[in-house]
Amino acid sequence: MDTLKMLWGFIKNARYLKGMMRKTVATVVEAENPHGDYHTIALKPADGFTWNAGEHVMLRLPDHEGIEKEYRIFSIASIQEEGVLLFGTRTGKETSAFKKALLSLKPGAQVSVQGAFGWFRVRDEYSPIVLFAGGVGVTPVRALVKELAHSQTRPIHIVYSSSDFYLFGDEIHTIANDNPSMSLHKVSAREETQAKLSELAGQYGNQAYYYMSASPGVIDSVAKLLRSKGISGKRLIDDTMRGY
Repeated sequence: MDTLKMLWGFIKNARYLKGMMRKTVATVVEAENPHGDYHTIALKPADGFTWNAGEHVMLRLPDHEGIEKEYRIFSIASIQEEGVLLFGTRTGKETSAFKKALLSLKPGAQVSVQGAFGWFRVRDEYSPIVLFAGGVGVTPVRALVKELAHSQTRPIHIVYSSSDFYLFGDEIHTIANDNPSMSLHKVSAREETQAKLSELAGQYGNQAYYYMSASPGVIDSVAKLLRSKGISGKRLIDDTMRGY
């Protein structure tokens, strides 16, 4: 079922996949471990590489022998102006061979990059925006927050749900504080999340776009909630975490 949903997502959003076949290389700048099993890694792309906030890339390691999957898709947490491709991930209790190899790369190592592509992008300059991030799903949401940092033409709400650590949380808090049109709502319990999203759905209805970035189960739950509040599927935009 997940495969069919992903395939349908690609079909209905085909216009956002034009960059999928572009290939380049990027150089590791640094990898950090800010908390527990949360990690970030920054890559410097080759000159001329461009991307839009909210897009993904495929990463291939220089030596993938012995790794069950030679590439993985990662959402980009940074915007073009920052000059680096920033990624956030969690390793979980058992770190995959790919993530272990990626996070162990030293500065200067090169990684193959394919893309960028994806539909988790700002649609217009006037519709209200609700950004929902579940855990490390904040990765592409950070990019959208950075892009919208100085936008004061419409209300922007960030609903950030996490049970333990808010990756990029301080940075997003600072950006939201500096923009009177932007509000950050940190929640932890499922009930809090549902209550805040229900409130925002009631406030903005189908005037807003609702962005959802989390695990497949969480996105299904949030989408079901929003639809029950009368939100059209055309106003729901998801970035499902498959293999973060």
